[in-house]
Amino acid sequence: MASHRRPKQPSRMRVTVLTATAAAAVALTAQTGAQAAPAKPKIDEVKSKVDELHHEAEEATEQYNLAEERRGKLQDEIGNLQDKVARGQQELNTLRDQIGSVASAQYRSGGIDPALQLFLSADPDTYLDKASAIDQLSAQQADVLTSIQAKQRTLAQQRAEATTKLADLDDVRKTLGEKKKKFQGKLAEAQKLLNTLTAAEKAKLAEEERQKEQRASRAAGDRIDLGNEVPANGL
Repeated sequence: MASHRRPKQPSRMRVTVLTATAAAAVALTAQTGAQAAPAKPKIDEVKSKVDELHHEAEEATEQYNLAEERRGKLQDEIGNLQDKVARGQQELNTLRDQIGSVASAQYRSGGIDPALQLFLSADPDTYLDKASAIDQLSAQQADVLTSIQAKQRTLAQQRAEATTKLADLDDVRKTLGEKKKKFQGKLAEAQKLLNTLTAAEKAKLAEEERQKEQRASRAAGDRIDLGNEVPANGL
């Protein structure tokens, strides 16, 4: 008859090792779970961060509005300058036609004045720098050439000013894009935080915000009433 042996009990060392392994596995699982699912922010933390983001978005919006106002002014100034340049160019063309008519009349009468011929073959500014040539012109011709010279200087200045303002306008447009991107990003970040809240938490925040606005409105009304009070002495 076969003898019955008692089952061999696990040694104390094996039990200790298995227990330690199981504990380590539980700890590792808990650690992994914590890394995979970060702790949900508290409602007060969300509210504080959302308020901060909204404040930053408001500042960026104000800067955007200022840049937009600057853009509008620059466009108006550039439009006015371009109109002035167009009118000035037309006036300059008229003056040149006048001097051209004088040249044609002199040609028909037997030849062109040497001084006028010098003008037609050179820049008016260079021409007027030569005093000896001016002496040979009639008073009318000298007045016309002087007007041409002044008009050319004015046009050059207006074109340079318009070019500068166009560069400023380009910078302002870039600033507008940056500011718009900034405040939209802040608002999106705030909305992302709000989306982590439950419906009850969102309702609580909305109610707190409504009460805050009511208190601010009452405070503003009180200040207005105080400002309109008439002194007791009637002065």
